[in-house]
Amino acid sequence: MKQWLWMILTALLSCGVFAQESSEPVESYKDKVVVLKVGEKSLMNKHSFKYWRKVMKRAEAEKAKAIIFDIDTPGGYAMETADLITRVMPELTIPSIAFVNPEATSAGSMIAFGCDKIYMHPRGSIGSTGIVSGGGQEIGPVMRAKIESLFTSYVKIVAKEKGRNPDVMKAMMFRDQEYEFADGKVKVAKGELLNLVADESILMVDGKPLLADGIAVNIEAILELEGMAGAEVVSAEPKGLEAFAQWVGLTSPILIGIGFIAVFMEVKTPGFGIFGVIGLSAFAIFFVGNNLDGNLAGGWLFVIFALGLLLVILEFTVIPGTFVAGSIGVVMMLGAIMMAMVDSDMLDSFKDSKDGLITLPVLIGWPLIYMTVGIALAGVVSMIVMRYLPSLPMYSSLAVSAELPSGTGVENHNQELVGQEGVVITELRPAGKAEILGVIHNVISQHGFIENGSAVKVVSADGMRIIVDQVS
Repeated sequence: MKQWLWMILTALLSCGVFAQESSEPVESYKDKVVVLKVGEKSLMNKHSFKYWRKVMKRAEAEKAKAIIFDIDTPGGYAMETADLITRVMPELTIPSIAFVNPEATSAGSMIAFGCDKIYMHPRGSIGSTGIVSGGGQEIGPVMRAKIESLFTSYVKIVAKEKGRNPDVMKAMMFRDQEYEFADGKVKVAKGELLNLVADESILMVDGKPLLADGIAVNIEAILELEGMAGAEVVSAEPKGLEAFAQWVGLTSPILIGIGFIAVFMEVKTPGFGIFGVIGLSAFAIFFVGNNLDGNLAGGWLFVIFALGLLLVILEFTVIPGTFVAGSIGVVMMLGAIMMAMVDSDMLDSFKDSKDGLITLPVLIGWPLIYMTVGIALAGVVSMIVMRYLPSLPMYSSLAVSAELPSGTGVENHNQELVGQEGVVITELRPAGKAEILGVIHNVISQHGFIENGSAVKVVSADGMRIIVDQVS
C-alpha cells in the first residue's frame, strides 16, 4: 500500500485533535460594550449567524456590559434570523441594543425587534418585513399561510417579551389589513407594508414610543442615553482562527473539489508526490476550518472519512473491479463531508424545534449544495486532466522516466501496448486488471463490463490509463 495513504490518515486524525482542542480567544469582553456589525450582505451569509451566536454566548458568559447590533442591511434569510432571535437572544441577561444605521429592512428589522432597545439614526428607516423566498420571488399561497402562521406566533412572543405593540410588527410583516397609528399620523393601506423613518418611530402612543427608544447619530450617543458613557467599546469582527474558519466555510466547495482531484491524480501516478500533498492539505483545511466554524466536523467524522478513503484506495490498488469496497468508501466519504458542514447550533434547533422554523431542507440544504458543487468541479477538472495532461510539457516532470524491470506491472512505455492482445484476469466494471504480454496491468474497458477470462485488445494507452476492448 502506498506510503502516502498512511500520511493522509495520520494527518486527518491529527487535524481532528487540533480542531477539537483549539484554544478560545484570549481577549475578554468583561464590562465592555460588544458591537456586532450587520452589514449589507451579512444576513445572506450563513456563517454570520454562526459567528453572532458564538459572540453572544461568549459575551453572556464573560459578563459584557451590553451588545449593540449596528444594522445597515436590506435583509436576508428569514428562518435563520427568526431562530437567532427566538433561541439565542432571549437567553441573554445583558442588554441588547439595535442601532438602525441607517437601514433595517426585512430580516434586518427582525434583528432589531429581538433587541431590548432600538435606536434610530436620524436618517434611519425600519420595516418592510414581508417574507419572500430565498430568491426574492413571491411564495405560493399554501406555503405563505404556513410561514405567516409561524411568524404570527413569533410576533406575539417577541412583542410580549420586549413590551412592544404587536400591531406595529404585524403591519411590517403582513399585508392582509390596513393599520393606523399615533392618531392617524402613520397609516398603512391594505396590501402595503409599514416602513418607519426615525421621526415616526418615536411618536408617542399611550405613553410610550411607537417602536424606537430614541434617535442617535452614533454608538457613543447611544451609550450616553443608556447611562454607559465612557464604557470600552469592542468591535467583534472575525480575526485569526475565526476569520480562517469563515473563509473555509465559504470556500468549502473549492476545497472539496481540489481534494478529490488531487487524490485522483495521486492514485494515477506512482509513489507519493505533489498531488498527495495537495489532497492531504485540502481535506485537512476543510475539516479543521469547518470544525472551527461551528459545524459538526468533529473527530468521529474524521474517522469515517479516513476509513472511507482507505476503502477507495484499496479498491484502486489491491482489489480493483469489485466496486464493493470502493462504493462503501465513497458513501462514507461523502456522508462525512456533508455532515461536516452541518451547523451544530442549527442541528440543535432542528431537534428541539416545536414550531417548525428549522426544517430538514434548511438544515442540510447548503451542505448538500456545497458538496454537489465540489464534486461537479472535481469531475469536470478530472475529465480535462485525463484528456490533456499526458500531452502537456509539465507531465514529463511528474511521470517516472526510468524503465522498470518487466513483470512489475508499472512500466512507463504504455504506448507500446497499443494493438496488443491480452486476457482479463478480473472483471472489468469498467476498471480491472488484464494480463498483456505476460505483465499485469490496470486497465479500463472501452465499452462497459467484460467478463473474467475474456480476450481483449489495447485500443489506446498513455501515462494515465490503458483502454481495452473485447476481442470479438
